[in-house]
Amino acid sequence: MHATDKTNDVHNNLGNVSQVVHVAWPIVISMLSFTAMDVCDTLFVGWIGKTELAAVGLATVALFLLNSFFLGTMRGVNILGAQATGAGRPARAIQIGFMGALLAVPFGLVVVGASLFDEQIFALLGGSPQVQSIARDYFGVRALGTAFWYVTLALAGYFQSTGDTRTPMYVNLLANGLNIALDPLLIFGLGPIPALGVEGAAIATIIAQAAGMLAILPIFIVRTGIHHRVDLEAARSILRVGVPVGVHFATGVGAFVVFTSFLARMGEDELAAHMIALKIISVSFLPGRGVSDAACILVGQFVGANDLASARRAFRSALKLTLVVMGSCALVFWLFPEPLVLAFNRDPNTVAIACKLLVIAAIFQIFDATAMVSSGALNGTGDTQFTMWTSIVCGWFILVPLAYAFAFVLGWGATGAWLALVVEMAVVALITTARFVGNGWQRTP
Repeated sequence: MHATDKTNDVHNNLGNVSQVVHVAWPIVISMLSFTAMDVCDTLFVGWIGKTELAAVGLATVALFLLNSFFLGTMRGVNILGAQATGAGRPARAIQIGFMGALLAVPFGLVVVGASLFDEQIFALLGGSPQVQSIARDYFGVRALGTAFWYVTLALAGYFQSTGDTRTPMYVNLLANGLNIALDPLLIFGLGPIPALGVEGAAIATIIAQAAGMLAILPIFIVRTGIHHRVDLEAARSILRVGVPVGVHFATGVGAFVVFTSFLARMGEDELAAHMIALKIISVSFLPGRGVSDAACILVGQFVGANDLASARRAFRSALKLTLVVMGSCALVFWLFPEPLVLAFNRDPNTVAIACKLLVIAAIFQIFDATAMVSSGALNGTGDTQFTMWTSIVCGWFILVPLAYAFAFVLGWGATGAWLALVVEMAVVALITTARFVGNGWQRTP
């Protein structure tokens, strides 16, 4: 075989399924570790009492709403870092990571400042006075660790953008494992350690977030040096690309909170069935999200290298992989909904509703897989404003009104609300896929 043929073979393998898997699997492990930590938090707090469990759940919703914008904005580090890496500009990628870490500090302080308005926030979210009081205590403590978490995310974004998804995985495993270990000690106490209850769970998370930052920061310094300058242009670039993703995340979360409130108005059976179905489909959602992040990274690198053929190949590979994984899960949801639901609850009415939702989820999975990968690929190209507007329009002008109409006007209840999810995700999948395949992102200034 000639050298030219070998070079062509190597080039044709760029963006293939193997490369997507190589980048994606550590991201998936990181996500699963976070889920395990969340489950343990819920389990330990649930042992205190249902009031405390409800309070932490309410506080988590508030934290998710506050964090969603900044979490999305930090994705600018991943996108610009990947493009710089693909363009052969490692110094630019390092500068992006450094400025992302600097931006993380004021971002975290904004969340701390917002936590001072806890009474107003929880008055809007509702709940009994006792639940709100406990939720405010947990919320106020958790907010203090936000800057640690954001710095870790920024530096993790840098490593991921260079193709090193394992270093962030190890850091996440360390932090989340520490959180799980500290939970029972600080919640229930041991020896000289007092029982701190719900606040102990929040403190465990802060310690874990600080440990994650202290683990990843020296790795970044050792690999990149410490002679980085404050680059306002890099900061503006992160905000230019990242803010639309932040708006995308925030508006998406907001629309889903309204959607969930519709389920809550229907009654405990419908809300419980909704939560059970969500927990079950998260098994397939997390791998799909990991592959979507890998698509964002690889497409960003190939766009930076001006290798558009490999960028398209990476998109197709990621889409095939996600459809296989989530499609297989969809088949299980369709064929065996009842055994899955019974593992969570045995109330006949709740089980019946949840089984219907899982069948709908089987259809939803296919559109969700396509939408995640195509949106991730578009973000990798830097076309973040398009994905932002798609999220806003589809979330607030399709999902919310259709969910209300199907659930309440037509009287289809929880099943109708979930059918609205299918319609919304089908539209998102169609629009974002057409945008990427049709090269609309190349016309973005």
